[in-house]
Amino acid sequence: MVILILDPHLMIYYMRFVTGMLWFLYKIVVLYTIIVFGLTYWTFTSHWIAGFMMLSLPLLLVIHFLFLGIWVVVAPKRVATSIIVLALAFPFLKRTVGFSKSSSDPAPEGPQMKVLNYNIGNFSIFKGGMEQDRKNEVKEWLVEQDADVICFQEFFHHKLVSDFDFIGLLSNTGYIHSVYADITGNKKSSYIRGLVIFSKYPIIQHRTKIFEEQNGILQADILYEGDTIRTINVHLYSMALKLSRLAAQKQYDGVKREGRTTARQIKTGFVNRAKEVNELAEWVGSSPYPTLVCGDFNETPYSYVYGRMNRLLTNAFEEKGIGFGFTFNRLPYFIRIDHQFYDKSKLQLIDFKTLNKTPYSDHYPIVGTYTVK
Repeated sequence: MVILILDPHLMIYYMRFVTGMLWFLYKIVVLYTIIVFGLTYWTFTSHWIAGFMMLSLPLLLVIHFLFLGIWVVVAPKRVATSIIVLALAFPFLKRTVGFSKSSSDPAPEGPQMKVLNYNIGNFSIFKGGMEQDRKNEVKEWLVEQDADVICFQEFFHHKLVSDFDFIGLLSNTGYIHSVYADITGNKKSSYIRGLVIFSKYPIIQHRTKIFEEQNGILQADILYEGDTIRTINVHLYSMALKLSRLAAQKQYDGVKREGRTTARQIKTGFVNRAKEVNELAEWVGSSPYPTLVCGDFNETPYSYVYGRMNRLLTNAFEEKGIGFGFTFNRLPYFIRIDHQFYDKSKLQLIDFKTLNKTPYSDHYPIVGTYTVK
């Protein structure tokens, strides 16, 4: 029997070597993190490489927390560095998690406008369709929400099929005003696909812009209790990611193939959404009215698109959200890509919720309640 006794001096040498290597790697991570912080906070470039870098921000924070634990054990004098880096991430905390609490301020006077935003996924019509019971359930749910304004993305309507005559259904329940951006482009068609805004209040004018496929911008000026509120419904370039296919791969070649496909799709999305949000920003900048923008942005809070919008308007989740507010109901699940942005100088946010128990689509609806200042 051979007993190996390690030399204490050799063990100390190895510990110092490992700690030194960890410290060298960590300094690289810190430098990369500072660059990502700058890109995310100032969003001074829309290049797709910057998009990938900003997308890594949540993972970077996890890495820094892990290193913090390592330094506590093996190198306490390094702890301060991790704490400083995590402190620099504080401005992104509001984008990540909501800590909304009841306000002690008196409830505002005047009418309050409830706005529901929902990517309804075409009511699953192109995935085999919903079962009849589920269709009726969706209709009842929509009526129960009693929103003043509803903004749908991936909306489907067919006036000749009673089960999908959603414009007729909603008009019978008080939403007598509606405008839409129909991606079919066929004015004589009996069905509509795309963006829709329903309102219980008059829509005095509107305009549309179709980017491609099911993506675009729909604007409606709503006459609400003596004020005009410009509501913009947007659906930016879709991710179209097949992450379930990537996750299902068992062989290296399959993972490599699907990984490359996913990376290309993400890159294409960054490029297209950067162009689309620039046009959206022009629409917002030219508005003479209190402005509310809601929709499926297909971007996380750590992106050029989100940062650009945040410079123009205020994100409702950041003001009144609770928890993480994830809005995607499939892989990767833990992302928030549906947003409401509003003009804080002219509108006051009363309440905001993510309805993450609503199962009718691969997105969750979000609801904001506003009043005109």
